[in-house]
Amino acid sequence: MCKTIGEMENSVMCGDCLQLLADIPDDSIDMIITSPPYADQIKDYGEKVRKIKPEHYVEWFLPRAKELYRVLSSNGSFILNISDKLDGKFQSLYVFKLVIALCDDIGFHLVRDYIWYNPATPPNVFSRGTMGRTKKSHEYCFWFSKSDQWTFNMDPIRKPYSKDMQKFLNGKGKGNREDNTRPSRHNFDLSHAWTNHGGSDPGSVITVGNNASNDYFQKLCREIGIRHPARFPQQLIEFFVLSGSNEKDLILDPFSGSGTTGVVAQKHNRKWICMDINPDYCELSKRWIADAASSLERKGIGCDD
Repeated sequence: MCKTIGEMENSVMCGDCLQLLADIPDDSIDMIITSPPYADQIKDYGEKVRKIKPEHYVEWFLPRAKELYRVLSSNGSFILNISDKLDGKFQSLYVFKLVIALCDDIGFHLVRDYIWYNPATPPNVFSRGTMGRTKKSHEYCFWFSKSDQWTFNMDPIRKPYSKDMQKFLNGKGKGNREDNTRPSRHNFDLSHAWTNHGGSDPGSVITVGNNASNDYFQKLCREIGIRHPARFPQQLIEFFVLSGSNEKDLILDPFSGSGTTGVVAQKHNRKWICMDINPDYCELSKRWIADAASSLERKGIGCDD
């Protein structure tokens, strides 16, 4: 007997998301946020190691994207974290082809392309200066919507004002727009005090270092003998969860890996569904999410607050 969406909430589902998604009702998910295996990235799927070639990536992903579109609510958002790679001597175009196909073939709308900048990217073979390019220190986070309306909350993601902005908020700027034009052609009316919104627009570059080496998750991996080669930094997921969903919303990660999306959703009073094809990763996710929930309860931050 198929489970209801209520029975699926706050659970880790093990299997290929293409099959698992078939049991999710239409328009039942408020936000999808995920990082699928990248092209040519070695992924341990439990039974076998598989690589998806760049030239086949769009073909592989689109059937899954069709299901993601179906289950997403009309005012929901789909956040796709992905990175490109070198294909021979030049950068592959598979990421950009995928973005176009998601819009043209599936029906998603591209709301904003975000850059996740990782300042902790270590020096590598490109840093020698012998391969005609610098190291890659960013990945993409594409924000798609299903319709012309989607949930968006600016206040939770605002960043602290700069010293110059504090001056303008206090009405200490001078002159009108004609007196304050920048080389970029931006201009500012500083003839009056600006409105204090509690913080500034963070822009489209998200700076989060992914360099945790001895945190609770790493200790948990050693304790239960399961390693996960890559995971989202929680702050990156929080940026989208807080801005693109509301409390009690249902968030889906169809390639959940270590389960970070579930941990963050739970922390911020969202419901969640995590899917992964690797049984070890599913067990790791269940343990991490359960331990994170226990920690929240000890701090008096229950999911039903």
